[in-house]
Amino acid sequence: MSPDTARPGWRATAPGAAADGDFRRFWWANTADALGTQTSGLALPLLLLALGTSPAVVGTVAGVSAGCGILAAPFAAVLADHGARKRVLVSAALVSAGAMTWVAVGALAGDPPLWQLCAAVVVERTATSCQEAASAGTVAVLVPPDRYPRAVSRLQAGEQAGLVVGPALGGALFQLGRWLPFLADALSYLASALCVAAMRADLRPRRDGPAESGSPTVSGAGLAAAGRSFLRELGAGAGFVRREPFLRFVVLWSTAMSLLLAALSYGTIFTLRDSGAGGGPVGAVLAVAGAAGLAGALLAPRLARTLPGARLVIIVSWLMVAPTLGLALTTRIWAYALLFGAISLLLPAAAVVLQSRALEVTPQQLQSRTGTVLATATGLAAAAGPLAAGGLAGTGGTGRTALCCCAALVLLSLWCTARAPAVLRKETV
Repeated sequence: MSPDTARPGWRATAPGAAADGDFRRFWWANTADALGTQTSGLALPLLLLALGTSPAVVGTVAGVSAGCGILAAPFAAVLADHGARKRVLVSAALVSAGAMTWVAVGALAGDPPLWQLCAAVVVERTATSCQEAASAGTVAVLVPPDRYPRAVSRLQAGEQAGLVVGPALGGALFQLGRWLPFLADALSYLASALCVAAMRADLRPRRDGPAESGSPTVSGAGLAAAGRSFLRELGAGAGFVRREPFLRFVVLWSTAMSLLLAALSYGTIFTLRDSGAGGGPVGAVLAVAGAAGLAGALLAPRLARTLPGARLVIIVSWLMVAPTLGLALTTRIWAYALLFGAISLLLPAAAVVLQSRALEVTPQQLQSRTGTVLATATGLAAAAGPLAAGGLAGTGGTGRTALCCCAALVLLSLWCTARAPAVLRKETV
């Protein structure tokens, strides 16, 4: 079966090199976005603290802005799934660029007021969440199903590269000028918008797979119909996830892993700082973990071709138990770097398998909404991770976080061993 007929919901929108060029532009858009976000992500709390803001207020700003993004993403997903994907991607990137430019100008002029920073962060986080929601269905439009693992791993590699380079770049720019990291983020959003605008592919989903009844199209009467049934449209992605056993598995596995990884990350910071390590060694451990995640993303397609999906997910789940237990038994910086790096190296292989299969089983007209369901679940879990790590460290010592995560991983691996073979069997979509 040829790639362009391998799945009814996929169509080649540009032949050969043109289609590859569009995916490269999409990759650059995502990578530039990730790099800029990580660059300003380190600088923003530093700027707030430099202005005399308390850590509690800094955390509140981050939490409120993330909450606004979670609320806005489903609305953007509906628009993207009904044909406005490219417009949402470009518009959201430009709005984010404007918000970060506002912060840069304020920081360049002196000490920007807190309300200005809060407003800019809320606008940027909301627009970025809309951009991420619209991006969720783009891979299924640009590449055929047999190339999903490679495409997903390349996107993950770009994000991991931003995670490695961004914080270092943000710290260096902040030392040169408090406004520079935010200008860099604004330029990254502008680059992302230009890359998406330059794509020649038709990013609208094809509607010849399993579809929701009465789905309207964007423009004219379609927008009016979408408005009348917006609650049904918003719930379509969640309904599809609820009906599809594999997607339920992906949501539960990914949410658990997101919670555990966030808790381990903050547990690492708490443990190393409690043992007397400074910011440099802690940053080095996280940088090693980011580099290991980049290597894991690059290796993921080969592993996915070598091992059946169910076996790979089960193996990865069990292999993560040992290094997590090791984190509970040591406070040495080099040991933490190796163990946390091992976790970061393993995780992308299973993530690529699950995300690629999720693209296959989801109709194109539901890609953004189902992707938003997953992003919302994992985002809420990631937000809960630091709270869990702080609570565990406060009640039972810093090593207790890793020990509890290890126990949770054992339970998750047992569940995965029982469920993965059934839900990851190869089906005709």
